[in-house]
Amino acid sequence: MQAALRLFLLAITACTAGGCSVWRDAPPADEPVEGPVPAVIDPLLDRREIIRPAVDTEDWEIGLFAGINSVEDFGAETVYGLRVAYHATEDVFLEGRYASSSVRDTSFRRIGAPLFDAEEEDLVAYDLAVGVMVLPGEVFLGTRWARTSGVYLKFGAGRLEFADRDSTSYAFGFGLKVLPTDWLSLRLEARDTLFESDLLGENEWKHNFEINLGLGVYF
Repeated sequence: MQAALRLFLLAITACTAGGCSVWRDAPPADEPVEGPVPAVIDPLLDRREIIRPAVDTEDWEIGLFAGINSVEDFGAETVYGLRVAYHATEDVFLEGRYASSSVRDTSFRRIGAPLFDAEEEDLVAYDLAVGVMVLPGEVFLGTRWARTSGVYLKFGAGRLEFADRDSTSYAFGFGLKVLPTDWLSLRLEARDTLFESDLLGENEWKHNFEINLGLGVYF
């Protein structure tokens, strides 16, 4: 026991006398480290050039359209017209519309009961509608061609004239709009116009179904 204690005291004495080389060789905590310090994040990166899309900010749109019009109790005829729209926001627009078509009473003439003085009568309709974009998105053709598009709903009121009669009309419909460029629009639209008519003896509401394809420009 005394021998072990004596060896322990000798080891402490030797460490103290030699300055304890382990502690002596350790650098102070605040001593700066020599040599370059590696960066955590390399700031020298290649920056990608970002090009903002040149989208027109014009709110007005004017366009032409053509399609098929079918008045209840009569056949289908060609319809064409003009529309002007003001886009209040990206999702809401106001639209004025003028359409011209014709109505034939051929089937009534075949049974000896003509309704008009002439077989064909002009039909003119104009209305003011509110449109709401309900499904904005994009349409894809292939893997590289994508264009802005949207499905919209329309509700409006106006006047419908034919056979020397002028009636208040109410229109509603839906359509698909596609923008091939930032200033050009394509529309495919289906709509129904309700109006009062007494041509068959009773004053009743009639349907005027229409489907059309249109082309418009923003300005």
